[in-house]
Amino acid sequence: MNGLSFIRRRCNLSQGQLAEKLGVTRQAINLWENRREPLPEARKEQLSRFFGLEPELFDEITQAQEDALFHRPCFMYRDDDGHDYFLFRENPLRPVGCLLRETTGQPFTQDEQMILDRRELEEMLDILRQAVFPKNRSRWTAWDSNVAMNRMRCILGGMTDALEAIQKQPKERKMDCFYLMMQVELALALALGGIEEADLPHQKLDDAPGLDTDHIAGLATEFQNWLSKRAEMSDALFTK
Repeated sequence: MNGLSFIRRRCNLSQGQLAEKLGVTRQAINLWENRREPLPEARKEQLSRFFGLEPELFDEITQAQEDALFHRPCFMYRDDDGHDYFLFRENPLRPVGCLLRETTGQPFTQDEQMILDRRELEEMLDILRQAVFPKNRSRWTAWDSNVAMNRMRCILGGMTDALEAIQKQPKERKMDCFYLMMQVELALALALGGIEEADLPHQKLDDAPGLDTDHIAGLATEFQNWLSKRAEMSDALFTK
């Protein structure tokens, strides 16, 4: 069992909520929870400070460690929007009467798992909406809005076309196609600074099924080179 995934859910935090508190992307949290090798020490220290737990608990954990976490005291915190979550370090603003929520000590039910997953999907959809209409959209004209919507339609349309094409692939090839799509998305996130290379799982082409880290890094380099060339062309145009 991945320790970070277990602890995050135990503390009533979605991937997006934890990412916001740590100052990283939701995609980075997802990568940390699905990697097969240990997290970098700096990441584990960051998680340790936030949750109030030992760094080694954020890699793979045993059943005994999982059971022990169920019985460790949690302290309630509350976001500005009223969402309650729980950490293993005492809340200095509410030092008394904050131990353990009612469901402490019980594993997540399928319903609870679905609620958390649905929340994370809703958060991702909100991010997409914000990408179409940034916060300063009140200053936009109708033309600006149309351009933004068409741009996002093209981006999502490409993803939709790829997903539909994957469904037409032979059953034994579908997972490779899904991983290929994920690799392109991760490479773009890496090239643009949304994630760091240390966040990627150290997997090779012959690790099946899985992501090919070398391929992701290579694609990211190609994307960065392309952006650099475009920047040079733009600079040259404006200096004429």
